[in-house]
Amino acid sequence: MRYVIAGSGPAGISAAEEIRKTDPDGQIFMVTADPHPAYSPVMLTYWISGHIPEERLFFRAMESWAGNHGVELCCGSKVEAVDTQRQAVRLSQDKEIAYDRLLIATGAVPLIPPIPGIRAKGICAFRTFGDAQGILTFRPDLEQVCIMGGGFIGIKLACHLKERGLSVLVVEKEPRLASRIFDEQASEIVKEQLRGHGIQVETGTGIVEVFNQEGWLSGVRLEDDRTFPVQILVAAVGVRPNTSFIEPPIAAAGAGIPVNEKMESAVPHVYAAGDVAITMDSLTSSTFSNAVWPAATRQGKVAGANMAGRRRSYLHNFNLNALNLYGLQVASAGHSLKPKGDDIRIYQEERGSRYRKAVFKSGALIGFILIGDTSCAGPLLARMKRGDVIDDPETLFTPTGKTPWGLPPDTGYRHGALWP
Repeated sequence: MRYVIAGSGPAGISAAEEIRKTDPDGQIFMVTADPHPAYSPVMLTYWISGHIPEERLFFRAMESWAGNHGVELCCGSKVEAVDTQRQAVRLSQDKEIAYDRLLIATGAVPLIPPIPGIRAKGICAFRTFGDAQGILTFRPDLEQVCIMGGGFIGIKLACHLKERGLSVLVVEKEPRLASRIFDEQASEIVKEQLRGHGIQVETGTGIVEVFNQEGWLSGVRLEDDRTFPVQILVAAVGVRPNTSFIEPPIAAAGAGIPVNEKMESAVPHVYAAGDVAITMDSLTSSTFSNAVWPAATRQGKVAGANMAGRRRSYLHNFNLNALNLYGLQVASAGHSLKPKGDDIRIYQEERGSRYRKAVFKSGALIGFILIGDTSCAGPLLARMKRGDVIDDPETLFTPTGKTPWGLPPDTGYRHGALWP
């Protein structure tokens, strides 16, 4: 059996390890364009802040790992085409590898909005180890950084760059930070936390022009005509699946690859996992790309097991994010905004910078936001996975005889409320 894995991130590596558990003799070829395979994007902000050394970025020592798992590693090679009729992939060096089972785990590529002046030097994404290196090496006199995009990555990067002593500006076009997962209350709490630590945050306005001097970025202009001096601009506005080499019927070029619960695509013997895969949300049955590290790892394991002949399914698929903002714990999962439907109920509790929100559909928990105290995230996730019907929402947070914050009722606690 010949297995070809395109991609060396968590999905591809997890798949190879799972394959080898079942098939000790099959050939495994791992193709990656990345010169730094098996690094953790999750840890890049910690490295850029100086919290961890470079070696801790890599979650596998690839040379020894490849030898121990019998993987033929092809670094610096890009898959340029997939021939599903002949079951072969064409690589950038005009090479070809035949496969019996193919996993596409090529991740995603960052979006760079077509803003006037966006081609100036000093503008970068934040997706790879090379991107992180570029931020620190573009300008030896670096003092001013602008992050375009206030999602989880942008927020986290802003904190860690500020820790390096840099002046940091975050510009989010949407009215809220992390607008796909934060409501107004959550966004305001996080915004005040960032501002309280010296990070300038602008929401509800976008960057409409980039200035440069002699080809180098010098500043930005916002929709409200305010201008800010900037030396480095980090585009963190989103990603798209890295599938430019894919053609139907696997998927449309540049679009995600729809897969079933076994991570199988529409084409026999072709699988997808990680940021390229379009999977079904287990809470709502809608489809989406669950582009987070834990999901990529679990998808890779399921794909690898099924490629090697076992029968496994990918379960409990929904958004999950967590981060620490200068000691303020934040967690969000599932559908934490207000989905449409007459059977939707929302329960909210707020006390200063501490906030809890739970969203229910037909009585079952389908999403939550926790800010300040995330200790109940584990039990909430367990109940979401089981699909428990919650008769009394306060029981999700309230120890017997206490308010949901564990405080006496006379300490300024604002009681939770349940709204249709």
